[in-house]
Amino acid sequence: MTVLGHPRSWNCQWLPLLMLLLGTGHETGVEGVTHYKAGDPVILYVNKVGPYHNPQETYHYYQLPVCCPEKIRHKSLSLGEVLDGDRMAESLYEIRFRENVEKRILCHMQLSSAQVEQLRQAIEELYYFEFVVDDLPIRGFVGYMEESGFLPHSHKIGLWTHLDFHLEFHGDRIIFANVSVRDVKPHSLDGLRPDEFLGLTHTYSVRWSETSVERRSDRRRGDDGGFFPRTLEIHWLSIINSMVLVFLLVGFVAVILMRVLRNDLARYNLDEETTSAGSGDDFDQGIIVMALLGMFNVHRHGAINSAAILLYALTCCISGYVSSHFYRQIGGERWVWNIILTTSLFSVPFFLTWSVVNSVHWANGSTQALPATTILLLLTVWLLVGFPLTVIGGIFGKNNASPFDAPCRTKNIAREIPPQPWYKSTLIHMTVGGFLPFSAISVELYYIFATVWGREQYTLYGILFFVFAILLSVGACISIALTYFQLSGEDYRWWWRSVLSVGSTGLFIFLYSVFYYARRSNMSGAVQTVEFFGYSLLTGYVFFLMLGTISFFSSLKFIRYIYVNLKMD
Repeated sequence: MTVLGHPRSWNCQWLPLLMLLLGTGHETGVEGVTHYKAGDPVILYVNKVGPYHNPQETYHYYQLPVCCPEKIRHKSLSLGEVLDGDRMAESLYEIRFRENVEKRILCHMQLSSAQVEQLRQAIEELYYFEFVVDDLPIRGFVGYMEESGFLPHSHKIGLWTHLDFHLEFHGDRIIFANVSVRDVKPHSLDGLRPDEFLGLTHTYSVRWSETSVERRSDRRRGDDGGFFPRTLEIHWLSIINSMVLVFLLVGFVAVILMRVLRNDLARYNLDEETTSAGSGDDFDQGIIVMALLGMFNVHRHGAINSAAILLYALTCCISGYVSSHFYRQIGGERWVWNIILTTSLFSVPFFLTWSVVNSVHWANGSTQALPATTILLLLTVWLLVGFPLTVIGGIFGKNNASPFDAPCRTKNIAREIPPQPWYKSTLIHMTVGGFLPFSAISVELYYIFATVWGREQYTLYGILFFVFAILLSVGACISIALTYFQLSGEDYRWWWRSVLSVGSTGLFIFLYSVFYYARRSNMSGAVQTVEFFGYSLLTGYVFFLMLGTISFFSSLKFIRYIYVNLKMD
């Protein structure tokens, strides 16, 4: 439910956005370099509010009936902050470095019944606020709600009108900031008549304390007052489960390649020399090495706001090169349309999804709706950097393409394909090829969803990359095995089958997102629901493209190898 109106106007400056895009911006949470002297003013910015269980549904703080200056002055925001829904503005709180304050009045307010009802709805939906002090976020709940008893039922709602700020410093730098309502009694919002006004007095206190911690990064993770859950710990059970599956699949593929495939090759009249014991050992080892090396030929994509945008724009040349290079190798002539398709394959679905999600945010006044300046900046980056690099890469790929060089001679008349059993159908291959890679990451996927769509903090990027490598390894192994089974049935139409078989993992990921939304989260409301399913569908599509590509090239390398070792008449 949306309880907030449209925000008062604010400006997001173009220059800081462009500076961050070029790598000179400053992200929230990164240790700052601000040094203070005793008595220096410390600016506290109010930022956003939103339901606790809907992380992507956020609104400007001043959309609530709270203490607000006559003229709102906004902080210049970086691209990463804008994409994260931040809208920082100066507040009425007066804080000075190392000067304690005891119950200072912030403002007096007279709230109408409509404003009180707006606060009541926000508190019932567990709205929290976020302030920022010296690039340190501090969070707390807007109010207090108590439900007790069945008969008689008690429903009490109160507003926190006093906040205690606790700040720690080391030397001339702020190390930690927190806000608390401990030992504070909420102001009741119950029992107000429709024509009655509610008088409120907002106050605050500031307490400074010295700490021996010299840097913010040295502070123990999760020691932030406990507002959000502690950082996720290493989940070895998930890693062991995935590793066992990888070893089983690698062993399974190795058995196929060493035993079954050797017998098949013998039936195709290999020379006596190639079937000798010595070369048989070399053949076994070469297949395993080829399979292992094929698992890790992947691109690594960034995932954090501005870094992801910049990385995507700069690597467009790679997609253009690979696409045009392979397209020309297989005899394609319409390379211009191939480049247009390459640059549209991800950008068009992403733009359509973003348009729907952003429109819903804009209609509800959410800060997650991007300002016009940011939209123009991102469009300019794609038009002036991403698309031209795709074209340049495509031209280089086309000019440097060598002949496909098929490993054996092909016939002009296609061979008749015999009827296939049901377990070799496309649907079964998609089910097996999608489920096994998904099962390798299913446990870790929960923690990823809890981070992206919840309040968990995931910092184990080394473990995440390891699981990502496991996913690609499983996908490559399954692709090789399913392609072999298809060829063993004399069905040579492997190319799109290989893309669909392992690419179907994206469908399993989307189905898991539906399960997560219904059973593992407390998300609700149109804004959060559209955001969740829109980007979950896009995520499944991205995994389809990524794993489908890995599957295709793994199968292509496998087929090249086995046909090099065949003597076809």
